[in-house]
Amino acid sequence: MATPGDRRSGEQGDAGGCRAAFIVEIRNSGVAQMTWLNFVTLNGVAPIKDLHLVSDAGAGEGLMQYHPTRDTELIVCGRANTRLNGAYLPSPVLGNGSVTPAILVHGILRALQKRGFKIRLHCYQLGLDNLPDFSGCKLDDVVIHQCELGKEKALIETQLIPELKRQAESGERHLIAESGIGGTTFAIVWLKCWLGKEIMFSGSTKDPEKLTRKEQVIKQLLVMSETLPVEVSHFSGDLELSDPVQRATCALLDAELKELILAGGTMMFAPVIAMEREISTEALKIATTRWIFDSPDATYAASKLPEQCSVLTPNVNFNHSRFAALNKYEQGYVVEGCGLGASLVFAEEQGMSGEEIIDSLDDAVSAWLSK
Repeated sequence: MATPGDRRSGEQGDAGGCRAAFIVEIRNSGVAQMTWLNFVTLNGVAPIKDLHLVSDAGAGEGLMQYHPTRDTELIVCGRANTRLNGAYLPSPVLGNGSVTPAILVHGILRALQKRGFKIRLHCYQLGLDNLPDFSGCKLDDVVIHQCELGKEKALIETQLIPELKRQAESGERHLIAESGIGGTTFAIVWLKCWLGKEIMFSGSTKDPEKLTRKEQVIKQLLVMSETLPVEVSHFSGDLELSDPVQRATCALLDAELKELILAGGTMMFAPVIAMEREISTEALKIATTRWIFDSPDATYAASKLPEQCSVLTPNVNFNHSRFAALNKYEQGYVVEGCGLGASLVFAEEQGMSGEEIIDSLDDAVSAWLSK
């Protein structure tokens, strides 16, 4: 949704060998200087054959790669714009009766706007061949970056790291979230290798058949990696033993930054633990939901995070929502995603009460749900 003063730019040349740089910017002009929150989302799909038989996220066979794109549209616009097989399906409601975390993040960001924040979303399409449609944009600024599969490191080094340094110099804030499908599977593989312990997270599904298939995929990946040294470069350099979000996160951790705030759970734990001796960031934080720690294995993994890494969780209780779809979060139907935990933590840090936060979430979903 363009306004006077918008700037749109196309190809930006070759960024370290990656087609980094299809960039779209939507800027609203004539706005007084305010505090900016930069919400970064790393979008990708794990290289798992028949991923729709492993994950409940996504719209099924042949459509999985659109899930991160549609979630990002929900964060920005409050609805999903990208069509699925020609069908316009804007709703955030999931098959299990809950809602995607993306629409809740949208609600929090809108509430922060009312408190004086300007919100800029940075969308990183990692190995995805589609771009989001931000028609009906409700945020203040949107930037899209895209790279080919395997070129994530180059994109992060040439685009995101310089941008984070600019933000720090300007006194702006950031949260770095992920919207990935199948990433929990690769997080488990990495954590098994680095921690030497049997670990399992359900991720997006409770379906017994999908969990069984997930275990089979994990065993296959462990067999592929069993002769490799347990070193990050051997895993992140292999497109079959890592996913795009992991590779991008490793590139971030290797950068000399004063502060890095990662928004996610076990998908962020894995690269941080793997990169422990190579982390160059001065202050590293992971903000996630408290539901992550309902899993003993997630709690154990968190205990192995490097000393310089702190973990933050919010206090708000979704049982106070008037909608059953949000109550389901407290029952374990949805655990994390799209930077939800970090968004809640940030809102609480700005002084928003639990009641205010729940009201913002209810407002975001009310048009899609019946009480």
